[in-house]
Amino acid sequence: MEIGLGIDSRYALSQEEHRTIAQEAAALGYQSLWTPIGSTREPFDLCVLWHESSGLGTGIAVAPISGWAIDDLAALAKETHRRCAGRFTFGVGSGRVTDAPIRAMRDAIGALRPRLPGVRIYLGALGPQMLHLAGESADGAALNWCSAEQVTWSRERVAEGARRAGREPRSVGLHEYIRVCVDEDESAARTAFAKMALTYALAHTGADKTKGYRGHFARMGFDAVLDELESRRAAGADEDELAARCPDTFLRRVGYWGAPKGARQAFAKLAAGLDIAVVRLVPARRNDLAAARLAMTACAPGS
Repeated sequence: MEIGLGIDSRYALSQEEHRTIAQEAAALGYQSLWTPIGSTREPFDLCVLWHESSGLGTGIAVAPISGWAIDDLAALAKETHRRCAGRFTFGVGSGRVTDAPIRAMRDAIGALRPRLPGVRIYLGALGPQMLHLAGESADGAALNWCSAEQVTWSRERVAEGARRAGREPRSVGLHEYIRVCVDEDESAARTAFAKMALTYALAHTGADKTKGYRGHFARMGFDAVLDELESRRAAGADEDELAARCPDTFLRRVGYWGAPKGARQAFAKLAAGLDIAVVRLVPARRNDLAAARLAMTACAPGS
């Protein structure tokens, strides 16, 4: 299993600090570095900086096609792949596409393939149809916020899609961001982690609770928990109250929060069955270099 490190703009790091992180990550045994994408080319340039500083592979997971033109994404991914000496993986997902998202992603992968020779293309996938599509046509499936049981279930859906397309199931990789919030102040770590999880898990008012991340968390058995929290939100509860009310049993099944001791073991349990498991850092009280170091050291492959 490849162990990667994931950092996003929630950490306020200078370019020099990003170089330091990349070099230290390599020394700690991490094999790749990952970042999500926004609306600019900055994440692509960050991947190049990381690679040039450490020699590690880099990746973006997941670029939403709803916010980008395919031609622009392809051009940036191709350039980044070249600048990273071929050690770059590109993840794409449907984002805010609601009209036939499976067809949209099938078309997107079909459009990217000829434009990105040699680039590994991963598909952001949660539900059974998108996981089938990843098995049929992508180099891998990029998961998110999964329990260990959901990783197994996802692997089975990917394999079904691969076999249907006449592909070897194990040739399709399984990637996941596993979020960890490490801080000596366990209460602060819990609050930050819960707020992050609920940003994804709670349905927007009036939204279909069977779709997207809300449907994903329901498939893992959290429907009743989220119904209660959504009712509290409708009654006026703010994010601090919702975070406090969120059960530990829910949070522990999809990530880790707490002191450095125990972080690596919890991560390893959640990473079982993956091909690429990424330690995705979540800041608690601080978002500086020292905070990033604390978390990445606690979860380091060699620790």
